[in-house]
Amino acid sequence: MRSASLSLVLLLAVSSCQLQTPDQPVSNTVGAAPQAPSLPEHQSVQTTAADTTQASQPAQTISAEAGLPETAMSQQPTPELTQPQIPLASTPALQPAPKQEALVEADPFVSQEIEELCREIGKKLGSVSVQDCLGSKLQHANGYSINERTLVKREFLPADGGAPKARVLILGGIHGDEYSSISIMFKWMTILSGQLNNEFHWRFLPSTNPDGLLDGRAIRMNANGVDLNRNFPSQDWGRLAHSEWARTTNKNPRRFPGKSAASEPEVQWLVKQIEEFQPHVIVSVHAPYDLLDFDGPTEAPQKIGELYLHQLGVYPGSLGNYSGIDLGIPVVTLELPSAGIMPSQSSIQHMWNDLNQWLGKQSYSKHDIKQELSQLNAE
Repeated sequence: MRSASLSLVLLLAVSSCQLQTPDQPVSNTVGAAPQAPSLPEHQSVQTTAADTTQASQPAQTISAEAGLPETAMSQQPTPELTQPQIPLASTPALQPAPKQEALVEADPFVSQEIEELCREIGKKLGSVSVQDCLGSKLQHANGYSINERTLVKREFLPADGGAPKARVLILGGIHGDEYSSISIMFKWMTILSGQLNNEFHWRFLPSTNPDGLLDGRAIRMNANGVDLNRNFPSQDWGRLAHSEWARTTNKNPRRFPGKSAASEPEVQWLVKQIEEFQPHVIVSVHAPYDLLDFDGPTEAPQKIGELYLHQLGVYPGSLGNYSGIDLGIPVVTLELPSAGIMPSQSSIQHMWNDLNQWLGKQSYSKHDIKQELSQLNAE
């Protein structure tokens, strides 16, 4: 009886081993990993916060094409990948995706300095790629920032080749953390490149404070810690710049006017641009007050796009004070709604159309800026 029981146990053990052997996997497939929320191709995550008056909120920039958050791309996270359900043994090794800048071919007609600037801008701004910047055909503008980044311009002449109705100087990024004021320059240059009825001579200065934008975390000031829009040599600078800085801001370092008027190389360069180009109108783009400001002798526009006129007055050393009041050059200041969120493409186009319409209605006379400067310096 004991012998029969032992035989039965041995028989059951052999049968159990045959049911599952070490060479037979329990499962032939790998379970699919949980799918992470995916971002659209045009949307990127910004890790550099815009230090503006909106500093309490995380800065996001938006792709103008789709109206979705566009942000600085310096540290873009890689989305999780979903593994396909295939045999484990045949799962291919994942290869790292090539970096965007490696796909941009060098343009033999673009200088190394401009190419380096464009690569930095393309990494920082989600709505302006390296190729967008390189395709804008930027030129050296005979100036450098404190940290030796080239200061650039782009000229547009009337489409018919005739004499321009007026010269318009348009600039962005005087405060480095106002991302949208720089991005919109590139959008408008793209529009103007295809515009067949342009009647003005435009000079674009898309990034007038590149160190503030590109030296690590973007800041309002330049690399010397000076607010460039308080450093212009307005007539009242010496008398009021430091006292007003103390009175109105309690010496907020973000609005430090500098040790002396036009002490900063970027401001010196801008003053020279105004003197050489002799614009009839200056357009300066800022953020995030969501309004239209104006300084100067002519009648102000009531609205540009969805921005309505709300004049803020001038500060010692501001561009509006120096150009609009001292030199008599109208300064149109567009304060976009957000420093880190781009307007929609339709809003960008609407602002451009209104600006051109207002410029077209103005009467322009010869204005000798050099004479105004000599009189200002004599006083």
